[in-house]
Amino acid sequence: MEFPRQRLNQSINSILIPKNLMEEAEKALRASELESVVFFFGKAKDGKLLVSDILIPSDQDYDARSFGHVSVKPEFVAEKFSKLEKEGKTQLATVHSHPLNTLSSGDVDTHMKVIQIYPYQLSGVYNSGRFFFYRYEDGIKLTPYQVVDLRRFDRQVRAFGIEGQLLISSSTIAMIGVGGGNTKIAFDLASLGVGKLILIDPDKWEEHNRNRVFIPSNLCGRNKAESIKNLIEFNYDDVEVEAFPLRAEEVPDEVYKQADLLVVGPDTFSTRIFGNRLALRLKKPAVFPAAGIDSKEGKLSSMGGSVQVVVPGKTPCYECVNPVTQLDLDRETIDPVRKKRLAERYGLGDELEIPVAPAIASLNDVIAGMALWEIIKLITGVMPIVEYQSYDALECKIDVLHADVNPNCPACSPEKLHDKVETKSEEEVLSVERWKS
Repeated sequence: MEFPRQRLNQSINSILIPKNLMEEAEKALRASELESVVFFFGKAKDGKLLVSDILIPSDQDYDARSFGHVSVKPEFVAEKFSKLEKEGKTQLATVHSHPLNTLSSGDVDTHMKVIQIYPYQLSGVYNSGRFFFYRYEDGIKLTPYQVVDLRRFDRQVRAFGIEGQLLISSSTIAMIGVGGGNTKIAFDLASLGVGKLILIDPDKWEEHNRNRVFIPSNLCGRNKAESIKNLIEFNYDDVEVEAFPLRAEEVPDEVYKQADLLVVGPDTFSTRIFGNRLALRLKKPAVFPAAGIDSKEGKLSSMGGSVQVVVPGKTPCYECVNPVTQLDLDRETIDPVRKKRLAERYGLGDELEIPVAPAIASLNDVIAGMALWEIIKLITGVMPIVEYQSYDALECKIDVLHADVNPNCPACSPEKLHDKVETKSEEEVLSVERWKS
C-alpha cells in the first residue's frame, strides 16, 4: 500500500502509560465481545508520549459496533476531545479490541487520516490480553510502550505532574564516578523512580568511605558500581541498573549514547575533562557536582562546592569555567615507577603527590541535593536550569554565578572541539621549574 509522504513520519520512541489508566483501558476493552475502543490523551515531549488521561465511551456513545468494526458518535468526539484539548492535552493513542494483533488495512487508512490532525496519535489494538501500538515511519511500525505504577510517586506527582513523573520513569542517566556524592544522587534517583541508571567506577569501597556513604561494612573491598547496583536493585525492582567496573574512558560510546544525560562526579580532573568532552561529542547534557574542604590542624579555612550544568551548544562547558592546569593532570596520570624516577632526577617530593582531601557527609548531601534538583529540571522541564552555582558552607550561602563561553576553550572552541585529553612526553611536560613554580 502506498502512503502520502509529506510531513507524515512520526518520530516517536515510546508511549508511557500510568498503570491505573492501563488497567481501566483493559477492563473496558474486555467488557464486551463486540469491538470496543478507548482513547489515551496527554502530552508529547522529545519523542515520548506521556499519557495522563483516558476517554472510555459508554455503550450509548458508539455509532456502530460489531465483532469486526467499531466507531463512535461524532458528538462524543466533539465534546470530549475539545474538553481535554482545552486542558492542553492531545490525542496520543486510539486502542480498539481486535481479533488480530496487527492493524487491518482499514485501520491503516484511518491512521493516516487521523495523524493529519493529531500528529502524535498511535493506533493500537488489544488482543488476547496484550496491547500493540503502531506509528507511521516509512511504513507502519510497532512502537514500544511502558507502564508506570505511580502509587509510590504520589508526593512528587503533586509537585511536577504525571507527565513529569513519566519523563523521570523513562529516563536513562549515566553516572561517571560512584563516590560519596554520586552514590547519594544514585540512591535518590532510584527513589524518584528513574528508568535506568548506568554506574561507572573502577574503584573499590574502603572503610574510610563509610563516613559519608550508607553502605554495610561487608561491601568494603568490592567494586563501587557493582555493589551500588545490587543495593538499588534489591530495594527498587522497577529501576534498571547497569554497572561497569571500568575507567570511564574504557566504556564504549554505545553505552553512553543510551543516556539522556550524564552526571560527572569523579575525584580526578582527567576524568572530569573526559566527561565534559564526551558530553560535547555526544551532545548530551551533563551535571558536574563538586565538593571540597580545606583544613589545617582541625581548623576549617573553606568548605563548599559547586554544581555546573552543561548543555552543549547552549552553555559554557566544564573547561570554560574550570581551567585545569597541566600540573593537576600530571599528578593524576604519573605512574609510581615514573614518579620515583622523577623524584630522583629532579629532587621532587610532595609536588608529585595528590593530597588526601577531607570529606564529610553534610557537605556531600547539600551538593548532591543541588545537583539532583538540576537533574530533575533537565528531565522534566519543570523550571529553568541554573548553569552554575556555588555553595559556601562556612558562610551558609549559595551564589548563582554567570560564566561566558571561553573562545579559547581547549574543549569547545572550534579549533579544539571535543579533542581527547592531551598527553605529552615526560621531557615535554616535566621540569624542575614547572613543578616548583
